[in-house]
Amino acid sequence: MIGIATCILAALLAATPANPTANKVQGKFVMNGTDAKLSHVRAMRTKLDEKGKPGYAVLLSAQPAEGEMSSWRTAEPSKRGNFIYLLLEPKGEVWVAELGHTSAKSGHFGVVTELRVAPYAVRGDRISGTVQTAREEEFGGDHYTVDLKFEATLDQR
Repeated sequence: MIGIATCILAALLAATPANPTANKVQGKFVMNGTDAKLSHVRAMRTKLDEKGKPGYAVLLSAQPAEGEMSSWRTAEPSKRGNFIYLLLEPKGEVWVAELGHTSAKSGHFGVVTELRVAPYAVRGDRISGTVQTAREEEFGGDHYTVDLKFEATLDQR
């Protein structure tokens, strides 16, 4: 009797579709041969400058991120884990990109032209895109590649 109930429950769970509005990140951020294992994403509307230029902040991280997202711009991977923090212009250009990896000699560093985000779209309260390097890049003796897809509901904070 318990075995049948277990089989029915397992079948129901397998047939239940995944949450289509779940935040997700897929792909790799590899630094010096080690994948960052980024599995969390947060995003929000933000102001890019003092004049109020609108944009989006996106945080891809190995650890769940709570609190103020902007604090990740200068975060140390030794304390927070691996991450990529992006500020994106409305048309998809990268305004700021901070990369943090425990395998990096510098811990975290900023890049802009080395990363591209495309395709990138905001539909209602959802943002999705792909962030990539065109090839293996180098910064301060560290070698890295990025090829990640993300999708998230924009925080309302």
